[in-house]
This record gives sequence, structure tokens and C-alpha cells, in this order.
Amino acid sequence: MFGNGNKKDYVLGYDLGDDVSQISFLAVGADNPETISTLTGAELYNIPTYLCKRSGVGQWFFGKEAKRKADANEAIGIGNLLTLARNEETVIVDKEEYDPVALLTLFIKRSLSLLSMEMSISSVKAVVFTVEDLDAKMIGILSRVTKGLGLDTDKIYFQSYEESFYYYMLYQKKDLSLKDVIALDYSYGNLNLYLLRNNLATKPIVSSVKRYSHPELKISDSGLPDDDVQRDKLLADIDKDLYDIVKSYSSPVKPGVYYLLGDGFKERWAKDTLTYICDGARVFQGDNLFSKGASIAASEKISPSRLSEEKVLLGDDKLRANLGIMLNKQGEECYQPLLDAGINWFEAAVSMDVMLDEGSSVEILKTPLNGDAPEKISLELEGLVNRPKKTTRLRIILEMTDPEYIILTVEDKGFGELYHGGKATWQKTIAL
Repeated sequence: MFGNGNKKDYVLGYDLGDDVSQISFLAVGADNPETISTLTGAELYNIPTYLCKRSGVGQWFFGKEAKRKADANEAIGIGNLLTLARNEETVIVDKEEYDPVALLTLFIKRSLSLLSMEMSISSVKAVVFTVEDLDAKMIGILSRVTKGLGLDTDKIYFQSYEESFYYYMLYQKKDLSLKDVIALDYSYGNLNLYLLRNNLATKPIVSSVKRYSHPELKISDSGLPDDDVQRDKLLADIDKDLYDIVKSYSSPVKPGVYYLLGDGFKERWAKDTLTYICDGARVFQGDNLFSKGASIAASEKISPSRLSEEKVLLGDDKLRANLGIMLNKQGEECYQPLLDAGINWFEAAVSMDVMLDEGSSVEILKTPLNGDAPEKISLELEGLVNRPKKTTRLRIILEMTDPEYIILTVEDKGFGELYHGGKATWQKTIAL
């Protein structure tokens, strides 16, 4: 555990959304995350992902204050900061051009000032940023953002909402965490349904989280009708569609737990859906699940608990197999792991030097966690310089450029001053 005297150390989970963001924190070694409120004493967790600038001066505001000043025409407002950064759109504010990633960085830096009532930013030992869509482009954006934040820690990670959902459930009691779970995220836009399933027959337990988007539940940009009759009819129609959707994902086995997330569930309009999911299942409501899950992930990354040994997440952005190599150590053949299943594909990279005993090939052992048989993957080192036994040093490099493939690279490093490397390189793509 980190710490010095009575000083507490913390980890953060930052849910970065295009409309609103949230920050949760967790004391290192604790298991109950808290979420920063924008108003002391209230449970107001949403920070509008919004900036504004006073005309003619370099004065910037963020969040609710920025929205208020922009609405009152006291400043120039900028919203959809995540979309602007993703689209690489130069932003013109007060006749000046701004890099959208720099604006996103400014917003995050200002929003982190909300932590001052709880902790010093220097006590933060790790941060996990979680976003709805984590792809290569978003990883690049977040990498640029975090470099500009000037945080004291280099333990900064990125993950999807699916992974944050998994980590949130990891810290729940076993009567919840071992069940299959559905989370419904709805704020009258697209409905995102997250389905978490646990395979209790494997050891460790293999969990998977899938996201299913349903744009057919999105209402018009003008929002809910003002007329009560029209409003009730629209919500009744949405309830019917939502009921059908939830039921379709509740087969063959109905999940034991449901979470209702987002502003859409703050009013009790989904009567048929609620009647169905409450029958034999536990139901919870809230809107800070992803930021809390991200803070739990941050804690597990710097100080893994036994819970991380008992379960592993295999999602679309995860390595779904163990990769290793058989080595001869003191006359006995033993397995040397290279990459472990469950890590994010964009963090999967390893380099290792080995001595070639005999032959002219390298063999990697791939062991999927879905129960499939292990597979030996051989790379023939054509043209390898012929040297005496145990005088050929090879560098084996494994890295992933997308979730579906691993690139195996082998480099001839020779043997010290006796045998210089042949400068040869071999490569093979391994499909997962």
C-alpha cells in the first residue's frame, strides 16, 4: 500500500463523456468509491463537458458555470469537446484558432480542481479514463490529453465503459458479482444495453461484457413533448419497445441483476419494463457506475486484490489467450509466459531475449481461455546464420496493433563480440 504517515493516497476514475463527465475517487486499499459532487452536500455528479471564454480576455470557465455564462450571453460557449477532438476540428473562439485536443485538456485540468475539497492532486497515484467508444483514435487523443495535464503520476490508463462495468461489479458482494447482469444506459438518446455474463465453470471465472446499441429509442432533438397526453403516449411506446428489447437479452437465462443508468430512468414511466425486470431479480438505479468502475480499475492496476485473481475479463478489446514459449532451464523444459489473457490489446507488448539451443525456428504457445485446445505457432527463421550451439541470441517481440491480431517479430542479436548479429528480422501475424 502507498502512503506516508497519516497521508492518504488515492486513485481516480474519470468518466469522460461528450455531454457530461464524472470523477470518482477511491482511497488506496479501500473498496468503496465516492463520486465528486458539483454541489457540496448534494448528489450532483454530472459535470457538463463544456467550456466558455469571455470575449476579448483570456478568461475561461468550465462545467455548469460555463453553461450558465454562455446561456446568459456573457461568454462564448464550446460543447461536444470529445467529438471536436475526435473529428480534429479546429475551433475558432473569439477570432482565434484553438486545437480541440488542447481545449479538451483544459476542460479536464479545470474539472480536476473539484478534487481540492477532498484531496491534494499530488496524492493521486493512478487515474483511469473511461469513455463510451475506445478505439485507436480515442487512445491517441487521450494520450495527448494526459501528457498535457502535468499529473505527478505516470500510472494513467484508458478503458471502455464495458471494462468499467466489469470492474464495478468486481467489488460487489458475491450474491451480485457472480450473477449475469444487464445495465441499461438511457437518457432519451440511443439506448445502450451492457450485458455481463460470468462463466462459473472456468477457473479463473471468465467474464464477458457486450454492448448493444438501440437507436430506435432515441427521441427527437426537441425532447419530450410539453403536452401531457402526447408525452404519456410517447413514453408508453418507449416502454413497450424497451420491454421487448430487455426480454430479448434475458434468454436463455434471465440475469439476476439489472442497473438503470441515465436521466431517462429518473421518472417512473417504464412500468411494463420495471414489472418484468423486478420479477425475481435485483434492480438498482444510479448514474455514476462507470466512473466508480474506473476508480476500482485504477486501484486494481496498482495494487491487485485477490478478486483480480479469481476473475478475468475477456472483451472485444482484450487479449483472449495466454501466449508463452517453452524454454530449457537447467536441463528441464518449462513454460515462460509472454502475454497474459485479459490485458487491453493496446497495452499488449513484450520483448524477451532467448538463446536458440538448436534448429532454426521459434515456437509460440497460444492457449485460449474459452476452452479451445492450445495451439503451437511456429515461425521459421529462413536464412539464419549457422553458428555453434547456444551462440545465437534472439529477441522475441510480441505486440498488438488491433484486437484481432498479434505481430510476432524475431531479431537475430548474435552472441556478444564473438558473433555479431546477422541483422536479420522475421515476422509473422497471429490471428486470435
